[in-house]
Amino acid sequence: MILFEVVVVILTIWYIRKCRFREKVKWVATVPGHPILGVALDLTDPTKTLDRMTEYLTKYNGMCYTEFMLCPTLVVSDLSFLKWFLTSNIPIHKGDIYAVLKNWLGGGLLISGGEEWRNSRKILTPAFHFTILEQFIEVFEDATQVLGDVLSAEVTSKGVVDIYPYLTRYTLDVICQTSMGVKLNIQQQSHSDYINAVAEMGKIIVERAFNPLKVYDFTYIFTSDYWKEKQYVKLLHQVSNSIIEQRRQALEDQKFPEREGGKKKMAFLDHLLQYRDEQGKPLSDAFIRHEVDTVMFAGHDTTAVALAFALYLLAKHPEVQAKARAEAREIVEGREKLTIKDIQNLNYLDLVVKETLRLYPSVPFYSRALKEDMVYQEGKILPKGLVVLIVAYTVNRNPAVYQNPDQFIPTRFLDKEPVPFSLLSFSAGPRNCIGQKFALLELKVALSKLLLRFEFVIPDSDASEPVVEAVTVLKPKNGIRIKLNKLGSSN
Repeated sequence: MILFEVVVVILTIWYIRKCRFREKVKWVATVPGHPILGVALDLTDPTKTLDRMTEYLTKYNGMCYTEFMLCPTLVVSDLSFLKWFLTSNIPIHKGDIYAVLKNWLGGGLLISGGEEWRNSRKILTPAFHFTILEQFIEVFEDATQVLGDVLSAEVTSKGVVDIYPYLTRYTLDVICQTSMGVKLNIQQQSHSDYINAVAEMGKIIVERAFNPLKVYDFTYIFTSDYWKEKQYVKLLHQVSNSIIEQRRQALEDQKFPEREGGKKKMAFLDHLLQYRDEQGKPLSDAFIRHEVDTVMFAGHDTTAVALAFALYLLAKHPEVQAKARAEAREIVEGREKLTIKDIQNLNYLDLVVKETLRLYPSVPFYSRALKEDMVYQEGKILPKGLVVLIVAYTVNRNPAVYQNPDQFIPTRFLDKEPVPFSLLSFSAGPRNCIGQKFALLELKVALSKLLLRFEFVIPDSDASEPVVEAVTVLKPKNGIRIKLNKLGSSN
């Protein structure tokens, strides 16, 4: 009897809160959903999530209100709203769904909010300065050389390969060397427990987001995924803790193998370990571990996805591939060491990368939670507690902005600059991606070098579009199979 009364009270409170929200957001269309669950059941299949969200936004002109299992949500792709919202300093809290990452990433930059986020961003920004990033071009080159050698061996034995696993190992290798200062030779390994754990965590996180039995901690602990997550997080933390201790010891001993005979490099982790505040106090071990976990996750998975889709699109469009290769031969081939100016001069490849990320943004949607009321326009209030879900995938394919939005046309950016906030591959405003410049440099070095070693071809049996799924990042569900033909140059 008492349990029944408690349930009745909870449902009554929920219903009153729901009615109040609906009253405040009555100025925007509502997507009908199921009681309690809202539209969650419509989004359980990650391969259909983006299409369904795009359907909502197309039907309701870029903005609609809905609910995801008791969470009041405004789904948005409207450009005028995004310009206003993303440039505001108020909505800098991530949506509540990011809490499912807390066991893994703690209070890292990706999921923190408010003053905690501002403080982290202030501490971390110098580590991503362009002068710091420039010194890592050599690492990008060396790692791409290893990737090319590995792929050459696979071409000899297989001919057609699923390119995605190789790229995840490549980007993890790069992030460990550049940001952590540790060389782990991951590309020579046929299997990585770390990469597998990241992939499995992505599946668990998405399942939690849309499963009513798993979204809340008090019921999640009774599921098998809870125990799986504990094991994966334990492994992920063991890797990051090991890397931190290795680098801490190297700093204490002043032994840096990667610096011998060359220019001193400041890894991201070095910056954290050597940082002191105005009172001379170092960062806590927890803060360092949280940010290391965040950078290792966000810095390798997103770039691997972008590389995979870029190679797929180049293989699908041989005329674009040929033009990009010609540019690489002119600017990159024969250079003993690439400079930042060389990378900046890859203008056509820059268009290829931009168009790839327009069609396949690595993070297809993200959310912000309001901790106070906001007034959008007269009579249009965004109430405290509302979550704003920004669907970058839909924004980037807006037919009112991009002619033939689903087609791969790199030269579209030569005609005119993108309409402000119509290209959100790296988000925008105060919470834009801190690693954007790093990612673009890595992408351009890798692509230019690979284009000089291989011709990429779509096998006849794989002519259909890749099936994408929106998990922690936008991933090719069944991989991306590409035929690689070796070229004469090995640069």
